[in-house]
Amino acid sequence: MSKLNSTRKAAAVVASLALAFGGISAATSSAATVAKDWSCKPTKAKPVTVRMIEYFAGPARTPLLNSFARAYEAKTPGVKIDLISPSQADSPAKITQLIQAKNVDIVEPAGSIYSQAVVAGQLADIAKQFKATKAYKFLTPFTKEMAEQTTKGKIYGIGNGYYTKASFVRTDRFKAAGVAIPKTWEDVYNAKSMQKDNQFVYAMRGARAAHSQALFVIHAYLAPNLNVTGLQTKDGKTIFATPEAKTALDLLLKIWKEAAPAASISWGYPEMVKGFHTGVANYLIQDNEVIQIVEENFEPYSKGNWAMAQIPKGPGGYSAQFIGAGGLWSITESSKCKNVALGFLDYITQDPQHALFARAYGVGPVTTTAAKDPFFKEGAWAIYSQINADPKELKYSGVRGPKLTACYGKAYATLDTDMAKLFTGDKTTTQVLKEWSDLLGAADCVD
Repeated sequence: MSKLNSTRKAAAVVASLALAFGGISAATSSAATVAKDWSCKPTKAKPVTVRMIEYFAGPARTPLLNSFARAYEAKTPGVKIDLISPSQADSPAKITQLIQAKNVDIVEPAGSIYSQAVVAGQLADIAKQFKATKAYKFLTPFTKEMAEQTTKGKIYGIGNGYYTKASFVRTDRFKAAGVAIPKTWEDVYNAKSMQKDNQFVYAMRGARAAHSQALFVIHAYLAPNLNVTGLQTKDGKTIFATPEAKTALDLLLKIWKEAAPAASISWGYPEMVKGFHTGVANYLIQDNEVIQIVEENFEPYSKGNWAMAQIPKGPGGYSAQFIGAGGLWSITESSKCKNVALGFLDYITQDPQHALFARAYGVGPVTTTAAKDPFFKEGAWAIYSQINADPKELKYSGVRGPKLTACYGKAYATLDTDMAKLFTGDKTTTQVLKEWSDLLGAADCVD
């Protein structure tokens, strides 16, 4: 079944389920404060439109979100949900534009958008109201922790799925070359012996979020000497000023030069995934929703020609990664009817809506009920149980603390630009690490 057809089928199912379920909260049922924008009372005569923009629009999730919107509207007179779905290339600019124009109610603030919007006071703290919803009761403990990831006691975003990095491996190619599946970053580099005829080892990321590649390697070489931020050592110093960071980034540069396609200097998310399933690059680090993409564009996991593995480890046997960055919904501070917006978020964060969303889009579930679904424990998904059980694969729930959050948000674009200059030889690893250390290790970045 094609992705579009399977999504249409899921959309039809969720629409009928949503209409049948009696657990849909009315838009005005969330806890109200004295503020006018938390006490809107939509009616057929005076309807309210909630504008919602997604970052990761696509055929696996947009039709579902639209079906949720129609089902919610049918049960909530006077409420209209307007879903905006730009391409992922346009998402950052469009979301930022709408936030600044105060013309949107619900946003999916991925990447640096969340950090910058929180610090700028553009996202509403919904802790009091959200903790009174039905959805909150069924969130997993980690999801509740993630909800307060920036400041304890304040909630600026509600998780909509976990994005956990794992390695996608073209085992057919490794087997044919007689090369073992890499377990460490050194193994990734040494696997270059298998390369031939426009077939490379590593799917490097060179476009937006390219600096995530550097973080993977530096984390692996520094762990477990990392504090809760993932950007500082246990004594609160910047990770970029350590000798381990220099060794790690030097290795990444060697992988780029000798074991990755030259074209990957401009690869973002779509190009990385395509490079893997077309066989240009045989080792990819990406999120869980890529499982579905690879199965539909290459072949089913069950055939055995590709496999899942943990991300590469460092010399001490550790790896580390941020969990859940970007997978959340936020309500803007400028929203004139926050209670109406929260009512819809309450609805889509409950099951069966969330369970259908997580299965269709391929993200880890945020609810305790959906997390029990065998779907998320079998086949390619089994790797995530292995990751969670491994005490040497450390996980960080995003940048912590208002000051560091602000610094990281401002530095995001600069970090990516520096990666491009590193790949082209315009900067050295020593220069890059010194500049990153100055950017994120400054006194005004440390809480």
